[in-house]
Amino acid sequence: MNPENRVLKPFLAVIMALLVGISACALEPETLSSPPPTVLPTVEPSPTAPPVETLDPAGCTLHLWHSFTGQKEATLLSLAARFEADNSQGIRLRVEFHRPLHQEVLTAIAAGTPPDIVIAACDQIAEYAALDAVASLTPYVGNTEHGLDEAEQADLWPIALSGCSSAQSKGSPGLFFDAQAAVMFYNSAWLQKLKIEAPPQNWSDFRKLANLARDKKAATWGYAYVNNGLTLVNWISSLGGVLFDARAGQVTLDDTQAVTALAVLQDLLQDGCAYCATEAGSDRVNFAAEKMLFTFGSTADLARYSEAIYNTKTQKAKFAWDIAPLPYLTSGPVVSVQGSAMSILYTTLRQQLAAWLFLKWFVQRENDVQWALETGALPLHKSGTETPEMQAYLEQNPQFKTACTLLAYAATEPVLPGWSDLRALLVNAAGMVCTGQAEPDSALAAADTAADSLLAR
Repeated sequence: MNPENRVLKPFLAVIMALLVGISACALEPETLSSPPPTVLPTVEPSPTAPPVETLDPAGCTLHLWHSFTGQKEATLLSLAARFEADNSQGIRLRVEFHRPLHQEVLTAIAAGTPPDIVIAACDQIAEYAALDAVASLTPYVGNTEHGLDEAEQADLWPIALSGCSSAQSKGSPGLFFDAQAAVMFYNSAWLQKLKIEAPPQNWSDFRKLANLARDKKAATWGYAYVNNGLTLVNWISSLGGVLFDARAGQVTLDDTQAVTALAVLQDLLQDGCAYCATEAGSDRVNFAAEKMLFTFGSTADLARYSEAIYNTKTQKAKFAWDIAPLPYLTSGPVVSVQGSAMSILYTTLRQQLAAWLFLKWFVQRENDVQWALETGALPLHKSGTETPEMQAYLEQNPQFKTACTLLAYAATEPVLPGWSDLRALLVNAAGMVCTGQAEPDSALAAADTAADSLLAR
C-alpha cells in the first residue's frame, strides 16, 4: 500500500461511511455471566527442552478455554468427559467458558498464567503467536511415540494441521476444526428445465443462467446478494484475488480482482436478474419457494435449507437441489473455509505434552465424526464419510456428502491479527456497491485506506 500516492479527498465521505457502517453493525455484547479467569500457575519455561519421549504427562490437569455455546459447548463437554475416562495417564481436563474470551486470554498471557489449550479464531491465534505464546504442534505430530503415524496424517485433510498457518508461523499453530465452507446452493431441477446438466463453473455462465431465471411475471430471480464476509472473500479468491500477501505482510483490500468481483456483482444488479437481500434468510426462503435459482452461503446453513425445502406431506424434498463451489476463474475451485483452531499455549513441557495428547485424541476419526454429526461441521478425515453413523446421515442428507468433499479445495481467510476488523471494511464496501452508494473501485480504495489506518494503530 502507498497511501501517500492516493488522492484521499474524493474518498473521505466513503471512508466515513465505511467506518460508520462498521460501528452500526457492531454486535452488542451479550449479558451472559462468565466465570472469572482461573488462577493458574505462572509459566516457568525450561531453559533446555528435554526430548518429548522423556516427559511424563501422567496426572496433569489441563485448562481449556473456549467461547462455544449451545450444541457445540454440549458436544465439547461430552468429548472432554470421555477423554478423561479413556486416557490411561489420568489426565484431567477442565473446560471453561469465557467471554470475552480473546481479552481474557490476552490478559492471562500477559500475567504469565495462560490456559493450556484455547479454542479461538485463526486471527486471534495469530495474535497470541505474535506474542510468542503458542506452541507449535509440528514436533508433537511427527513424534515417533506420541505423534500421528503416516496413515493418520494422510487421512486428514491438509487444512486440519495447516489451516491457521501463515508465512510467519513456526510450524502448525493449532488444530483447525469446526469447519464451515462457502458454497453455492442451486436448484438442479430448474437447471434441468433449462437443459443445463451441471451448475456453472465460471462467472460468465453464472451470469447467463441468472438472467435466464429472471421472469418478472413469475417473480423469479437468478440470485440475491447477501453481504456475507465468507462468501465475499471466496468470490474475490475465485477470481484469483489476494487480499493479504503474507510474505510481504501487505494488505490490499483494493486488489484488482476484488474490484472485478464487485464489478461482477454490479453487472448482475444492472442486468436486473439479481438484487440485494436486506432481510436475513430471505434468500433461503425464496430459494425454497422456487423463486431463486442460486444463492451463496455456508455449509452451516445446510440443515436450514433442508428444513425449508422439505415437504411434510410427501416427506420428501419439494424439488431436487444441491451445492457446489462458487464459480471460479482460477485453475480449480476455491473454497473459503471458516472455523476454529484448538491451540496449545506455552505453559510447562509436561502440560504441553498432555495438551497434545488431548488434541491427538480429539482428532481421532470417531471423535471427529461425532463433532461433525452433532454440530454440522465438516469432518476432518477423508474417510469420515465411510463410518456407519455418517453413512446413515448421508442417506437422509445427500448434500452433506458433497460438502464433505469440498475440504480438498479449502483455504482459510488471511491469517493475521485483526483480520476480522479488516474484513468488516471489505463487507461494508460491498454493501455500498450493492446499494448503489459507491463504485467498486472507489469503495475498495476507501476500504484499503481505512485498513491502513487500523493497521497503523
